[in-house]
Amino acid sequence: MPILAVTRVGRYYRTTIPREVRKLLELKENDEIEWLFEDGKIIVKKRGGESG
Repeated sequence: MPILAVTRVGRYYRTTIPREVRKLLELKENDEIEWLFEDGKIIVKKRGGESG
């Protein structure tokens, strides 16, 4: 699995979503993302319009 980008965790554990990821997920300001834990990996996905 290729590495898209590397970010640093800053104060208050904040980080920036890399440009490459924002483009792939077509993220815009105020969009929501989901953080899933599966098989020892974190999966980040854009939350759809439906609830859940």
